[in-house]
Amino acid sequence: MREQHGYLHLAGRSLHVGLCQPDHDQPDAVLVVCEPFGEEKRCAFRMLVRLSWQLAELGIATLRFDLSGTGDSSGVHGEATWQQWQAETTAALQTAPSLTGARQAVILGARAGALLAAPAAASSNAAAVILAEPILTGEDMVNDLERRQKIKDMMTGATSSEAEPPTEDAAERDFGGFVVSDTMLQQIRQADLVASLPDTAPIHVLRVSGAKKFPASWQPLLDRCQASSGTAAIIADKPFWGQLEYYESPLVNDAIANLLTGRNPA
Repeated sequence: MREQHGYLHLAGRSLHVGLCQPDHDQPDAVLVVCEPFGEEKRCAFRMLVRLSWQLAELGIATLRFDLSGTGDSSGVHGEATWQQWQAETTAALQTAPSLTGARQAVILGARAGALLAAPAAASSNAAAVILAEPILTGEDMVNDLERRQKIKDMMTGATSSEAEPPTEDAAERDFGGFVVSDTMLQQIRQADLVASLPDTAPIHVLRVSGAKKFPASWQPLLDRCQASSGTAAIIADKPFWGQLEYYESPLVNDAIANLLTGRNPA
């Protein structure tokens, strides 16, 4: 296994990337990882690093990257836009095969990362799309961020005035230390996972839950999954995006690895 970290110029920004490759020179595929947003990215970090190591042992390369304004990439979080992040995601997907010599690129969208992964796959030649506990719409994403912030305010003893929602003309919002501009919020609200999925690539859906059935709200996504000859599976595991302690979620990683190697995802 070979692991490299550095910077690539993608969509006009200098982005920090992590590239993990098998020992041989030409992997059959490269997985481009679209990570969750904010605190969820922190929670999922260890799992996704372990995934890249696991895939390298199976002959598959992995490209992980920090969007502009996040992690070690250039830019300021509060100045980022969803359109810029979308352009960066698409550029990463298009660049990944030439970086690794892989024959094809697959994209993984975890949680809010699915909202960026789907349109990137639709505008590029992605061989497949894997969605791990995806957020279905930008409106759902914003509502979840607001709910999390309210819980945090209650736990930290924020005053009622501090916890009040911002006025309509507020220029930005702070979600647990992740500043998001009003422009970004407006753009996020327009995102729709099902509407932005590609028409040709297989779509694989992984639900991570103790439940035995998919939520009714997921039915349009499951319909697209079936129409694309993809797969859908429920992984009985903890929410990898919400654990306070380091959590690796090997069941989720195994399911992703099985999809990439053509084995049963469940």
